[in-house]
Amino acid sequence: MATKEKMNDATMKELEKKVEKGVEEAVTKGTSILIQAAIAFGITVVVLKFVWAWVVADLFPGAVAQGLINADLTWLSALKFAVLVAVVTGVNDTLMESFKKQ
Repeated sequence: MATKEKMNDATMKELEKKVEKGVEEAVTKGTSILIQAAIAFGITVVVLKFVWAWVVADLFPGAVAQGLINADLTWLSALKFAVLVAVVTGVNDTLMESFKKQ
């Protein structure tokens, strides 16, 4: 009976190590995705805000003249675009990781 309990203890310890390793990997990957999304968010806000007027005016001068497209991007609009880019960045990394495993 004692050997059976020792085997169960050894099996349980091995299982605990596997679970702990899996949780550690998941937390590391999740943190990495959040950091990438936050960096993408920050860069996108700044780039969109300061480059919008230059790019939009050059690409769509007629639309800007008619008032169809705003030549100046507000901070709120830049934040909205940045949220979209951050979400896509996080989803992209997650999708790529899931396709690698298959």
